[in-house]
Amino acid sequence: MCTKQNTWMGLRVIYCRFITSMKWRIPCMSFFDKMKKGVSDAGSKAKSLVEVNKFRLNIQSLEAEIQDRYKRIGQAVYQSTSDEIGSEPELDQKTNVSIVQLCQEIRFRQQEITALNKKILELNHQKSCNKCGRLNQLEVKYCSECGHEFTQVVTIDIVAERAATENADFTCSKCQEPFGQNDRFCGKCGASRQ
Repeated sequence: MCTKQNTWMGLRVIYCRFITSMKWRIPCMSFFDKMKKGVSDAGSKAKSLVEVNKFRLNIQSLEAEIQDRYKRIGQAVYQSTSDEIGSEPELDQKTNVSIVQLCQEIRFRQQEITALNKKILELNHQKSCNKCGRLNQLEVKYCSECGHEFTQVVTIDIVAERAATENADFTCSKCQEPFGQNDRFCGKCGASRQ
């Protein structure tokens, strides 16, 4: 029994020395640091994805409200003109006020949808070109499709720039900025891809 206890104590001492040695501790800590960073990155991406989905659900409900307003406008026009089939339709004052109010509600909801779409683009680190509608990265000065100059340049972190560089196929002849796969104009200087 004494030998078993001595053997057990010896293994315990070796195990404790192994755990406390610097050779084991440093790789283990970097592994856990990497794991912790990965979990926090995944958490932030999940949070932004939840926000994007929340905005999209709001957009869908606003679009349904707009369709309801269109339906109510159509019903108001039909009811005011259904008595006068075959003659020129004339809308009474009450119907006109109702239609104008519904149109204002539609415009208000469309503005809300536009604002929500901008928030979604910001969460995805993108912006839309006013001229052609193409989605571009936030940090570019010129549209990669039509060459339109963006008035305000927003910068983002180096990680996103590095990811854009890794996905690039060609570089600009003027500024050496990488082109994306479908880009026709440089996002930095506005030069054509040719």
